[in-house]
Amino acid sequence: MERMSALADWHEALPQLVSLIGKQGFAERLDAALRGVAPFDLSCVFAYPGRNRPMFLHDGLGAVSSSQIMANYLNGTYLLDAVYSACARRTPQGLHRLADLAPDAFFEGEYYNSPDVHPCISMQSGTLAEEIVFLVPVQGSFYLAYSLLRANASPAFCDEDFERLRQTAPMVTSLAQRHWEHLAPAGSDSEPAHKPAGQDVEQAFETFAPSRLTRREQGIVSLILRGHSSVSIGRILEIAEGTVKIHRKHIYAKLDISSQTELFNLFIKHLLTGR
Repeated sequence: MERMSALADWHEALPQLVSLIGKQGFAERLDAALRGVAPFDLSCVFAYPGRNRPMFLHDGLGAVSSSQIMANYLNGTYLLDAVYSACARRTPQGLHRLADLAPDAFFEGEYYNSPDVHPCISMQSGTLAEEIVFLVPVQGSFYLAYSLLRANASPAFCDEDFERLRQTAPMVTSLAQRHWEHLAPAGSDSEPAHKPAGQDVEQAFETFAPSRLTRREQGIVSLILRGHSSVSIGRILEIAEGTVKIHRKHIYAKLDISSQTELFNLFIKHLLTGR
């Protein structure tokens, strides 16, 4: 009965949502309608235009982190975000749990747990209980990501919550496409002629310590920092886990560091300062 009532309220909200397409207040009303389906604490919408700098389209984060952290995210740290990676590999449209999109060690990694880097957490709020995300391909490589988040004081989304929200996904993705489609570049699969400050993952890691690391080692650094374990890296590169660990030791020695945290900090400095 509760499930039917929540979805009935959602359907009642649809005419107003349609009327707000292209107008102010659309994203806030969409949040309100979906909270009636299953509650959540925070929300945000990003556009990922292929290899270009993301756009922050809707702020339902309640100032959980500073404007500087968000600026850093838009200027480069998004490259370590599993949501961005899912969009870059053109994951199918619909509602997804972040746990199903992320590499195996992502939630133990520095990016996900760092309030100095992650734009959806802070020292006060701590890490998230869960993030789920509507992935919305708009045109070519231009994707929207509409995330619903529960703070660490809340429970994760149960199966019933997720299923109710999943049933809204066809309409949510259609509404989001229509509301933000004007931001996509003209042309079937082209990048905008003017490219804002930004870079793709390959470029970011190819320019990281090129005089000290081989291309193979740069690739391993990329996988480490995006949340892959040694087991996962070995599977991707078709090498033994022990070989991955040897590569790690060589990387740390060449960079004069002794931990993954130091590697992460070096790479964030590189992203934000170009050094």
